[in-house]
Amino acid sequence: MTTELKRFTEAYATMTVAAYEPLILRWISLIGIRFISNSVAYRLPKAAAIKFDGKTPSALALSKTLRKPLPAQIDFEFRGQELRVPIDIHGRAIPPEAIQKVEVPNFPNAVAIGKDVYLNGFSLTDPAQLSREQAANLGAAGAAGAAGGAGAGGAGGAGGAGAAAASARFNSFTQGLKTIPMAVSSRLGARSPDFDFIGTRDVIQENLLKAAQEWVAQPDKDLMQLMLANTNFRGTVLPHMWPAAISIHEALSPIGIAHYYRQLYFNKEEGVGPIEEAFTVAPLETLEVIYQTVRKQIHEEILEQGLEIVSEQAVEEKNLDEVSDKVSSMVQQDVSASMSASASGGVGVWQVGASASASFGVSSQRSREYSTRRLKEVTKRASERITKSFSIKTRDTTEVTETTTTRRVIRNESPQPVSYGLRRVLRRVSVKVQDLGPRLVWQLYLRNPGTGLARSRFVHFRETGPITVPEIPPGVPPRPGGGVESDSTSTSILYDSSRKMYYVTIVVKPGDDRDVTGVRIDNITDLEGGGKDDLSPAPHNEFDLGSTWDPGTRTYTAKLGVLPGDSAPVQVNYSYVWKPSESVMAAWEAQRQAAVAKITEEALQKQFEQNKALITEKSKIKSRPANDLRREERYEVMNRMVSYLFGRGDDPSEPTPLEIEYFHRYFDIDGIFTYTHPSWWKPRFASKTVGLEREAYEITAESDPAPLGSSLGWLIQLDGDRRRNEFLNSPWARICVPMRRSREREAIQWLAKHMEGEVGYDITSGPLAGLLTEIEQYRGREDKLGMNGADYVTVESTPGAPADPAKPEGVYPVVDEFDVTVPTDGFVYDELKVIIP
Repeated sequence: MTTELKRFTEAYATMTVAAYEPLILRWISLIGIRFISNSVAYRLPKAAAIKFDGKTPSALALSKTLRKPLPAQIDFEFRGQELRVPIDIHGRAIPPEAIQKVEVPNFPNAVAIGKDVYLNGFSLTDPAQLSREQAANLGAAGAAGAAGGAGAGGAGGAGGAGAAAASARFNSFTQGLKTIPMAVSSRLGARSPDFDFIGTRDVIQENLLKAAQEWVAQPDKDLMQLMLANTNFRGTVLPHMWPAAISIHEALSPIGIAHYYRQLYFNKEEGVGPIEEAFTVAPLETLEVIYQTVRKQIHEEILEQGLEIVSEQAVEEKNLDEVSDKVSSMVQQDVSASMSASASGGVGVWQVGASASASFGVSSQRSREYSTRRLKEVTKRASERITKSFSIKTRDTTEVTETTTTRRVIRNESPQPVSYGLRRVLRRVSVKVQDLGPRLVWQLYLRNPGTGLARSRFVHFRETGPITVPEIPPGVPPRPGGGVESDSTSTSILYDSSRKMYYVTIVVKPGDDRDVTGVRIDNITDLEGGGKDDLSPAPHNEFDLGSTWDPGTRTYTAKLGVLPGDSAPVQVNYSYVWKPSESVMAAWEAQRQAAVAKITEEALQKQFEQNKALITEKSKIKSRPANDLRREERYEVMNRMVSYLFGRGDDPSEPTPLEIEYFHRYFDIDGIFTYTHPSWWKPRFASKTVGLEREAYEITAESDPAPLGSSLGWLIQLDGDRRRNEFLNSPWARICVPMRRSREREAIQWLAKHMEGEVGYDITSGPLAGLLTEIEQYRGREDKLGMNGADYVTVESTPGAPADPAKPEGVYPVVDEFDVTVPTDGFVYDELKVIIP
């Protein structure tokens, strides 16, 4: 049986992209006016203070700093007020004992750390207090669970689950704690405490709304000039950087248009490339050509005072990406492109500027030129990357654990040398760009889009804390202590006439390792003896007539009072209290400090190695799939949008099922895409003069390069890609929600009624009516193609669309075509004839 293989003529892979641009319409977004009011209201105090007249460039006005002169040195009075544990800019706790409350005019929260004064203080959140409260809650939950288990036969598991959930919430909350202190500097100042932001914002919003309504009534007027005139707040003109003429409408337009394109890949032909390697086989010589793929793995275990495992793994991977996969990956990583969802993965959306006309034809032509240029550029760059990823290498290694080898034996039976060349098999791919038509898009803005996203926390070692060493380390003997010794001596009773007191002198020599601190007579007897009626001496220890310690002779001379008997010579039994000598204590302290220093050094070295390993391992964390990250971002922006539109969750109001169903009827939620404005639009630079310079990021000799944004002070997500880090640090994001096909008119009516307002909205005449008419005509041509019209394309399709669409290509034309060459992993031998003149 023979099977005939024919060349596959249909597209073997596709990729969808889009070009988006706002539309210039007479319809004004009230949500857009609200965002503008929120931003410019903060400029009022400065504008009033500098008496801004609108003639000075806004940049110069906004760059001025309002401040009260502050002395170079601040004399402050400390108030012994209890402070909560503060957190610095890097999320690390600052010891409370290092904080001092200071008195600075107009700064009631000012505190000082050493010579640095922080005007706005620190976060009022106390992580330690949270920990204590959390521990109490966890303990109560555990106790309740235990009681339930005792009384209900094992219901205590609920307490454990509650404790785990509470702990997870606590960790999630404390992870986001950040406090940026503001330090005293001649470049900083205070905002007026009587500034009413809410009242100012509402007045500006009302004035801008009046300006929009006036422009709708008289379209010949300049909308920007009307808006500027209406921002005159109590005689103060607000600084602005709005564009002149018609361009202001772009930011105030509630809808835009996205033109979708599909890149189709056709296998055109195969061929061989240039000679990559040449070799010669001598007569009767056998040559083995080995093409080898090696997977190398090294595993080493070291056992020393416990268990320590050192693992190393090196994996060699070959890039076999198709050109379509490589192009898709490059679009996903392009920070100038947003991503929307689709059945096949991601749809790249490029942002282009708005045109001065709402004409569908003009918009389509501009987006077509932009998209085809970018697609051709990205595709050819991807093809070059694939080509460069292939190479022929000769390697010699003895650490091979798994090897896949292709061996070819060539034997030259002829009497003449034979030369061969090695040529890579290449494949030529024909790439066609097909115009899939327009989608109307609802656009709105979101401030700080990444604020609510949780970042990953790398867990490997137990978090390091301060180095603690026991007072007496292991292996060091206990602190030397003193004691009490007993002895006896013969002496004579003496009389001190000045004190009229009898006493005895006792000399104690304890040795070089003891110091005597006191002596006490236990009992005393006469040495001469006597009858039973004779008087016996007795100790009188409470009287000390001048006992002394001589460190030179190391003797203790005690003079203790006694009651005499009938004889001067006596036998004294005494006890003395001693302590270790200074030399003994010094030797023990030296031994203890040496042990402490050794343990501390070992702990510091271990901590250093642990931190170094953490830095290295964190740098090697793989990014999560780009589509997963983009899907999370779409969830987040939609949740933020719903929270904003429904009162930010400060009341129990939630969207009803009816509202949710109709929103899904009008809008393609899976197709949502966002454009994040670059992070440098958020003022975050702080010079060293204010003490807020960016912290140095950590690297090691083994770590991978630090991610983009590390030196810029960005928030970094370890398992995120460049796009995620841009999203986390972006000040604004434009959210674009595509309207469902053939429901554009219903969706726009719903937006005007419930979301954007009807200022300038006219669905029966004007630019919006013309746009809807063109879209509906286009949808009518689409309907004639049947259900699978958009997927219909043949090899014979050529760039350009006919005037009358007799074929499907007339509605979905192929607008561009080009070829790229990509390598395969195969190669062929080519006999060479060497001609030497």
